[in-house]
Amino acid sequence: MHAKLFIVIIAVYAVTANEVGILHQEAEINQDGSYKFNYESEDGTKVSQTGSLKNVNNKDVQVAEGSYSYHGDDGKDVVVQYIADENGYRPIGDNIPASIVKNLEVLATAKPPKDN
Repeated sequence: MHAKLFIVIIAVYAVTANEVGILHQEAEINQDGSYKFNYESEDGTKVSQTGSLKNVNNKDVQVAEGSYSYHGDDGKDVVVQYIADENGYRPIGDNIPASIVKNLEVLATAKPPKDN
């Protein structure tokens, strides 16, 4: 789960990695495993995420939800909201290709691998 969350954060960072100034940034990390962060950059990119630990089958898992938006190459705003939890990463947005949404739905119903 941590790897999935890390990939999401890195993917969003990659969109803004071209030395764009940050207009506003906040971050809070709590001892109970919960956190929140958000920022807005000069190019109009906005990112917001909250997360916490959730007990699932007597195991703590990191869960998160958030959103990101940016101006697309076509001039239109791209807005994606998401949830990442024990059921996987689930993006919500008009800009997500139908094939990706379908693949995510199939993965969400797949049986998890067995722990050794």
